[in-house]
Parts: sequence; C-alpha cells; structure tokens
Amino acid sequence: MTLPIPSPDTLAQRFAAALAQQEFTASDGSVVRLDATAPQTLEQALSIISALDLYQVYLYARDIGLELIVSTSTESGLLPNHAEIWGVPRESASSAIGNFIFATSQAVDIPVGTLITIDGSTQWAVTTATDIAANATASVPVMATSAGTAGNLAANTSAQLVSPIAGVVSIVSDQSGIAGGAAIESAKAWKARIISVIQNRSSGGTLANYETWALAAGAAYVYAVRAYDGPGTVGIIVAMAGPTAPTPAQIVAIQTYIDSVRPVRGNATVYSAQIVPQNMTIALNPDTSAAQAAVQAALAPVFLAAGIGGKNTSGRITIAALEAAIAAVAGTQNTLIAPANDLLVPINQLTILGTITWQAGGGSS
Repeated sequence: MTLPIPSPDTLAQRFAAALAQQEFTASDGSVVRLDATAPQTLEQALSIISALDLYQVYLYARDIGLELIVSTSTESGLLPNHAEIWGVPRESASSAIGNFIFATSQAVDIPVGTLITIDGSTQWAVTTATDIAANATASVPVMATSAGTAGNLAANTSAQLVSPIAGVVSIVSDQSGIAGGAAIESAKAWKARIISVIQNRSSGGTLANYETWALAAGAAYVYAVRAYDGPGTVGIIVAMAGPTAPTPAQIVAIQTYIDSVRPVRGNATVYSAQIVPQNMTIALNPDTSAAQAAVQAALAPVFLAAGIGGKNTSGRITIAALEAAIAAVAGTQNTLIAPANDLLVPINQLTILGTITWQAGGGSS
C-alpha cells in the first residue's frame, strides 16, 4: 500500500481547519476562534511551521518503508543491512589476472613478486615462481598490484620488468590478455545478487545455486546446465561484464570458488560462453545518426536479456522482440530486413548485437 504524502500546503490547511474548530476564552470572558489563514499572523506562521515539520515526518516514513524492502533499498540506506542478514557481502574491486609470455636468452628464475609494467603507471606482480630455460618461452601468471579496470590489458601487448633481470629478452601478454580487473560492485548488481539469494536459497546444489555462486565469483552472465557432460554433471557457462568471454585465469578463479562452496559430491565444471555478434539490416526513416544511435541503444538490451543459451527467452530471440524494440524508438519508421526469422541460441552462446547495415526508407511505424 502506497503512503500518500500530502503537500506542505495541504498540511497547513489541515492545521488551519483544525484550529478553526477550537474555541478559546479570552481574559474578558469572550469566546475567540483563531484563524490560521489570516495573513501575517502568529497563527499562520504556526500552521506553516507545523506543516513543514509534519511533511518531513511523512518523507521519513516513506523512506524507511522503501529501505525495509531489498528491491527499493539504497546503498546509503539499509541495503548493507539486508546484505549482512542474507550473507551476501559486496564484491570489492578486483585485480586483473592473467599471464605474460617471457622469452629468454639464458636460464632465468622469475621469483614471486617480480613487477611488470608497460608505462610505469600500472604494474603486475608475478604470483607463481617460474624457472625458464635458456632460449625458451614460458607463461608466467600475474596479478595487477592495484584493483580496478586499470589492470586490464589487451592480448599481445609488450611489457617490461620494473627491475630488469638478465636473460629476459621480451615480455608480452598472452592471447587472453590480462582481465578481470573491476571496480567495486555496483549497488544495482549487489541488490540483484541479494534478491537472487532470497529467491534461491541453498538447497544442496540446485542449478540456481550454481548460478548464484558463479555470479558471486565475478561472472556477469551465467547458465547452469544439468547433465552438460553426462549424467550427474553440471556445466556452468559464464561470460564476464562487457560482455566478454572469460580468460582461462578467470575460468580457474570461478571454478575454484565454486569448488569451495558446492556440495562435496557435486560434479560441476565452468566453461566459457561463446560471444557471438548478430548482424542486422534495418531500413530506417529518417536515416540519421541520431535515429541509428537510438535504435542501437534499444536493440542491445534485447540480446543481453536473452542470456546465455537464450535461457531467459526459451532458447531464442524472436523477431517480434527485435521489431518491438525498434518500433519503440519515437519519431522513426522502420523495416527489419535481416534477420528474417527467430534466432535460435545454442546452449553455450551469448548473442550480442553486431553490425547494423542501414538502409534509407523504413516502411512500418
């Protein structure tokens, strides 16, 4: 039930009406009624002060009511309390992880803590001591020394040691790059995980449990599939924020976390989702940059909402959903030319909006 909040003017009028119903006896014995609507009187000032004070009480009652419900609570309000009650701590900023490929001209020992950089502003520390033979290459695991997105690095990026080691010829990030660095979890994502835990309480390793655990380990999109590798198994297909496919290091991190919380006899394996762009052809009228941007913004969430394997939309992305998103863009007429049929989403695939080919002269509104 929504709490109706009267305006300060309404509250002042209520004060004046209530005061007008009261009778007071003056010192000379006469009966007096006070009028709080009379301009520039003490009674009017009292009605305004009372109304403003009571208005704040209404606002406070409304805000407390909203904070008592997880879905409407706020980061600065009771959301942290809900998280504590349900055992869902906020994900702190994470450090990027991955591997650098070292090439050497002589046998080299790379100790734990060895620092690597590309420009001096961001550094990565070796997490596992590695011995490399002469004239060889080796993959060396690292972690960014500071949390956040600054530690993410594209594949095949050259780097160097902060303190040179004799025999190291070159250092380059591997084919997966350095990934997983993220800012502190947003309040929206935190709230969604709390609600997920409330709706899917741990019950011995249900599919919902595995999805909740994968999200807690840093995945942004998850699809837990029963019997993925045969009877008695669970396949946990994940994608990271972006969306992007997880790196091998991120797969290991998610798998390690799930192994620490799953049932002892659970047989669950984490896999990377395939991120597949879906190209489209749309006739648009007017075919302007602003209209194109608006249509793109409307379409992208349709693909992401389907989830991995189209788990949220019965395994498919329908033409009707795509056309509805385009039609919702005000001030345009359009015709969706391609794709022409519903898109079936393979179980391990996350379909995203690809390249749109624009044509002038859309015909449907």
